Amino acid sequence: MIVSKIKKVLVFLFLIGSGLNSFPMNAMQTDRIEKSEWKVKEEYLSFSLEDFDCHSSSIVETEPGSLCAVWKGGVGKGKSNINMKENVGVWLSLFDGCTWSTPKEIVHSSQSVCWNPVLCKMTSGELLLFYRIGPDPRRAVSFLKRSSDGGQSWSSEQILPAGIVGPTKTKPIVTSNGLLICPSSIETGEPEAEFKATACWVEISEDQGHSWYKVGPLQLPDQQFGAIEPTFFFDSEGKLNMLCRNRANRIGDKGSICQAVSPDGGLHWSELKPTSLPNPDSGIDVADLGNGRIILAYNHSFTDRFPLHLAITSDGGSHWSSPMILDCAGEMPAVIATSDGLVHMTYAFAGNKEDQRRIKHVVVDPKVFFKE
Repeated sequence: MIVSKIKKVLVFLFLIGSGLNSFPMNAMQTDRIEKSEWKVKEEYLSFSLEDFDCHSSSIVETEPGSLCAVWKGGVGKGKSNINMKENVGVWLSLFDGCTWSTPKEIVHSSQSVCWNPVLCKMTSGELLLFYRIGPDPRRAVSFLKRSSDGGQSWSSEQILPAGIVGPTKTKPIVTSNGLLICPSSIETGEPEAEFKATACWVEISEDQGHSWYKVGPLQLPDQQFGAIEPTFFFDSEGKLNMLCRNRANRIGDKGSICQAVSPDGGLHWSELKPTSLPNPDSGIDVADLGNGRIILAYNHSFTDRFPLHLAITSDGGSHWSSPMILDCAGEMPAVIATSDGLVHMTYAFAGNKEDQRRIKHVVVDPKVFFKE
């Protein structure tokens, strides 16, 4: 116990005193997990430390063969979004085609939590980093940072206008003409409160995040508390689809992933409807491979955030495959398709519920699933 406390203090002092807020390489676990039949690569990106917890990652391809990943994390015993409410910042690691860089903290929040950092790449090549700071997602202020060098350096933070949240968990859509379409949501009231509500919103910017307008709200019929954190993809007809996390389990109900469709790129939407896929109040994400081929990462359960599953569809989400286990545990996945045709996923992993979580990176080849 004494040794653990000393380690915690030393790591915290290192963070405060370091200009880059990064750990030395010997704090990293460098052993790579053996690949399975359909996993090309499987590895950890974050530190192997007893008193450090990570959650809510995002990943983007900065240029062919190069990647940038971010997540929220902090020093302490417990979970960074549950009982660690201070010194939870945004951490970053870059992949240069060969190795991942030592993670460094690029946003520090000494008395609060940085929530769900999300990356996206504009058509100009500029990277945008969205995140929120506050005691919980219902009382958080939204921020935006920019990078013109693939994540090596970042601008000063910009506070987003009140009412604009930014992408709450998953990557935005960036169209060929530079339109930025953000999957967003808002929660009001605590889950235990008598009065509470959730709603999904679509936040759109025509000038790389300098000005905004909103479309919504989207809610499940007769269910004021449920749908949050949408993720986007295009179906085989070119219609924009959203799939949403469902908070129903938080209030003792059974929740399913819900879906809505837009025929005009996000301006107008169909009614949200439940799909056949269960959701235990856990984050989801998709990789859009084009022509209605989608890979979904999610927890196929009404109650548990384990295992982490994959499902695929070839018809834009009308029919989904049986769930396939990606990992024995894992939550809040981020999923992208890269220029080489592979699919990259990052997610929070802990072998046991009591363990500190780390960010895991898995690469799969979709050709295994979509036989031609």
